[in-house]
Amino acid sequence: MKKLFYATLVLAALLAVTAGTAFAGSALELRSVGNNQGGPTFVFRVTGEFSDSELTGFVQVQGGDDFPLYCSQTSPTEVVCHASKKVGGHDVVVGFGGARFWTYVKEFTPRSYCLSVYDWNFPPPFTQWEFQGTNCSEEAPSAGDSIGFLSPNFGFTPYTYYPGGSTEGFGGATWTPAGPGYYYP
Repeated sequence: MKKLFYATLVLAALLAVTAGTAFAGSALELRSVGNNQGGPTFVFRVTGEFSDSELTGFVQVQGGDDFPLYCSQTSPTEVVCHASKKVGGHDVVVGFGGARFWTYVKEFTPRSYCLSVYDWNFPPPFTQWEFQGTNCSEEAPSAGDSIGFLSPNFGFTPYTYYPGGSTEGFGGATWTPAGPGYYYP
């Protein structure tokens, strides 16, 4: 009877261990790798729920250091992880959810949005738009955004961003700028 009891106990323990690991979360695929101003981001397709203690991983730079991953489960099938900015520009091994992935993390380069600034021709009479210079910013402008710009003809002047199309000025003068957007008074 003791042997039957111990055998049942061992089988129950083995069943509990295998069932427990079957329902734990695991990574199936590395969906995307990005690197922006916030740092490298890894998006994994997963199955199962991850506990807080399981939402960690690592990034190992080829021939270099290891860095931790800080992760959160954003849906039942997705986990998003962030790593140190130091992994940018390197081939890496990413470990998460019981899987390893080899990938390249591009180096972060700040984006610059440079747009033309136009004003009336100088000297008067004002009959057409004239290029005044270029304004660059790290963020994409939205319609109606204003900047202060030092115009060679009119000094420091406020200009408004327009996403494209034609502009109409004094006396019905129409001008269609080249490019996706521009600033004018």
